[in-house]
Amino acid sequence: MGRRTAQDDVVVVPEAEEIAGKGRPTPKRSEARSARRKATPRNPKEAAELRRQRQRSERQLARQALLSGDEKHLPARDAGPERRLARDVVDSRFTYGQVFFALIFITFAVALVNNTIAREAGNFGALISLTVMVIDGARNARKAKVAVAEKYGEKNTVGISSYAFMRALLPRRFRRPPPKVGRGGVPL
Repeated sequence: MGRRTAQDDVVVVPEAEEIAGKGRPTPKRSEARSARRKATPRNPKEAAELRRQRQRSERQLARQALLSGDEKHLPARDAGPERRLARDVVDSRFTYGQVFFALIFITFAVALVNNTIAREAGNFGALISLTVMVIDGARNARKAKVAVAEKYGEKNTVGISSYAFMRALLPRRFRRPPPKVGRGGVPL
């Protein structure tokens, strides 16, 4: 054995085999440490500011998701396949909540009339309208809960009734996330 030459260190790699690296050089230890230090806050004030920034961006994403219907970033109240099915069940039906607010404005206009019979008729109409809306909302809530129980099981129906009830009270154009199913359509 004598001295080593440069030819002894050459390794032959077959052409079919490629060597894949991470695509960048390994950082020096000091650079890695300084990067970690910058990522973690040094005092509670910095930590609170970072937390507020993160929460602000999460709220912004959730707001955008509510407007666009993006399932990935919906807030916890609206997230999940069970809530999606409940929304679709409510949106596929005509709900009395869609006309309720128009009827209430008409009732307020009638209440301004200086006729006692008209005002009493308006008040009676408002009471009947409110009763019909509550009954219709409860019926829609029940249908949504039954649909979710059939598809996902009884244990996944927690909170579905109140969620569907509140959605049924709103006019279609004010519902968030926006309806994905047309009236008379089949819930997905």
